Amino acid sequence: MAQKLQLEVSKKEQVTDHIYFVTFRLFRPQTINFRAGQNMMLTIAPGVNRTMSIASAPSELPNILMVHDVSPMGPGSKWTLALRVGDKVDIVGPTGGALSFVASPRKKVMVATGTGVAPFHAMVLDYLEKQQVPPTVPTQNSLVLYWGLRHEEDMYWKEEFDRIAHKHPEFVWHQILSQPGEHWKGLTGHVTEHVLEKENDMEKCEFYLCGNKAMVDEVRNKLIERNVPKEQIKTELFY
Repeated sequence: MAQKLQLEVSKKEQVTDHIYFVTFRLFRPQTINFRAGQNMMLTIAPGVNRTMSIASAPSELPNILMVHDVSPMGPGSKWTLALRVGDKVDIVGPTGGALSFVASPRKKVMVATGTGVAPFHAMVLDYLEKQQVPPTVPTQNSLVLYWGLRHEEDMYWKEEFDRIAHKHPEFVWHQILSQPGEHWKGLTGHVTEHVLEKENDMEKCEFYLCGNKAMVDEVRNKLIERNVPKEQIKTELFY
């Protein structure tokens, strides 16, 4: 249930030209309950709020990680740039939860663009923590992430997702760049085409979509055309 909270900035790290990892620590109260995939609503000025996904798993409390994109340079971006370690911030949370995994044996396919990957980072960590470790019989590709960015310099979390995939064979992820440099050897184009190309038996999967509206609408419509039940498609617009 959403409640008023106060957090303290414990770490701020710039990971690309325009992406910052900000780690907050619960200050008051010192504990909360939330589901991976939920959000926090930050008060950045009187009457001005911004909703951001929690990028860390519940097991990491009292620390809460959020991923901030400052490229719009609006009030939220300027607020993030002005943050300093030790600052106190007021929030309301947890909120949302439309993306939280459904408890089912179906394959879970996540599709993100930009910082829409933030809730999926939390969801993947939380999901794998709750599985048997090590699993009796690893289920290959039962948890798949497609993440679209524009350029190589926009990339972050590559080592993180590679580490998770190496440790957990049930997790697979794909980095897709729409405007790569000439030396890029990975997937190119848009996430939609790769989801449709690589996924089989889509009507037996659950899809979780987070990112810009154009991507979310396109993937959702294509999935419905391929007979994926609407109730197996969860969406959230990140910008």
